[in-house]
Amino acid sequence: MKKFVGILIGFALLLALGCQHAVNPPPVYLPDKNVKPVGFARASEPTGFNGVRWRMELLTLQDMHYVRTDPSHGGITFYVKKGDGFRLKDGKVLPVQYGFWEGKFYVGMVTTRGPSDWDALKTTVFDKYGRGAKPFTNKDEYLWYGEEATMALRYGDVTKAGIYYIRSGAMEKQMTAY
Repeated sequence: MKKFVGILIGFALLLALGCQHAVNPPPVYLPDKNVKPVGFARASEPTGFNGVRWRMELLTLQDMHYVRTDPSHGGITFYVKKGDGFRLKDGKVLPVQYGFWEGKFYVGMVTTRGPSDWDALKTTVFDKYGRGAKPFTNKDEYLWYGEEATMALRYGDVTKAGIYYIRSGAMEKQMTAY
């Protein structure tokens, strides 16, 4: 009986220790202590995204199709526009999601899958706005801050997914107070 209990305990320990390695630990990002905020070059700060201006009413736009609702700030609804996309420098077109808060345009977003689309997106954004602030030394993330807009470009090494968004700074302040 003691031998059986010992085998059972040993098996349980092996199982527990073996499963411990199956879980990926979260990545640790190292902040760049020398990073400085980056703004937009003169006259390049976005006043909207892909032709849709900040605070534009959803009801004034045609061919918008509902995608999802983010519950933050009382609900940000996302739509795609039929026949619309974000053209990369290499010619590929990626879908755009437009986010509306209280019926007004707040954020434009493009996502990528895989390193080739990410590299093309990063090249396209850098060519238009310059290189943003890189807050972490070991993460592909770039930020821009302006009077009217905040912009981010991020890539997840684990997920192999990229995201590019521009959001209204004025609406962001209003939403924070919400």
